[in-house]
Amino acid sequence: MALHNHFKHALLKRHQLTGGWFMSGSTVMAELMANVGYDYLVLDIEHSTAQTYGLHALLQATAETKTSPLVRMASHDKTQIKFALDMGALSLCFPMVNTVDEAFELARACRYPPFGDRGFARMHRASRYNTIPDYVERINQEVCVIAQLETPQAMAAAMQIAGVPGIDGLFVGPGDLSLALGHGGDVNHPQVREMMTEVAGFCRRAGTPLGTVLATPEQINWAYSIGFNFVSHASDLGLLMGAAKTGLQRIRELSHDVPMSDIPTQIAPTAAY
Repeated sequence: MALHNHFKHALLKRHQLTGGWFMSGSTVMAELMANVGYDYLVLDIEHSTAQTYGLHALLQATAETKTSPLVRMASHDKTQIKFALDMGALSLCFPMVNTVDEAFELARACRYPPFGDRGFARMHRASRYNTIPDYVERINQEVCVIAQLETPQAMAAAMQIAGVPGIDGLFVGPGDLSLALGHGGDVNHPQVREMMTEVAGFCRRAGTPLGTVLATPEQINWAYSIGFNFVSHASDLGLLMGAAKTGLQRIRELSHDVPMSDIPTQIAPTAAY
């Protein structure tokens, strides 16, 4: 089995990618989301019931699909990074990367010496239990490290962070950025959009892959139009909640339209299920 990170190679070619976002922790939902047809699926273990030690099953659930998993880590902890990589994650996104030094340490934690300081083992899922003969030689090139920018400090340092060897792309977290700017989660606030547009212009000129997550197709189209090239759409929980609320509202609207005289006084028995 050859190692090939389809997500990373598509990013480096600046392909326009549309992703999903997974938060429920359910392997069934992970498998479902990976079969929707997204180019990639963010497995979020920072803000969800999914955790680092559940990654093995989640990666298995998505493995037979054409959707590439991108693991959004919960922290910069090197033990968790090592575990995620050993479980077979090829692409990792790290929250709250504010400085060049932080980016440098993360890039090294994801790679074996001489390019990094990842701990070595042969027997794990990533190497298919030592059946990929060139795993150690290939993985340093195939692993993808994304630095997430979520504060004004990080956005100001975007150019320097993108230049760190081993950082393969940037990701703007619009929710945290809006909070840090004092706009209470309003990802459409003009100041948030201005900062995102500025970073997108730099990344477009530099050829640096740049991603984000937004709730609606219209917002995603705006991000593509200013230079973002990989954008995730909502989340499994958000989409389910939205569909459930919309359905319930419509049911109640229709029930109010039914005259009381049209409601039968006797209900015929129904089959048991």
